[in-house]
Amino acid sequence: MLKIKTTHDKTLEALNLIAQKWGRVDTNQQSFSIQWVKGRYAFGDGVLTIVIDDKPWLATDAMIEREIKKFFN
Repeated sequence: MLKIKTTHDKTLEALNLIAQKWGRVDTNQQSFSIQWVKGRYAFGDGVLTIVIDDKPWLATDAMIEREIKKFFN
């Protein structure tokens, strides 16, 4: 589980960017997929919580976290 301190606006911006360029976002299910990574997200109290449900076996959690955090820099 990854927790990122951010704003609601920044979260929406990142989700829109993912949906437009790199993957799929389902706001009703609060889920996303980027290439072979699938997960869920929730935002509340200034914290975005991300849970990775599926990933390539070669990709480490640290690698995925690093890539996800790039959307919030």
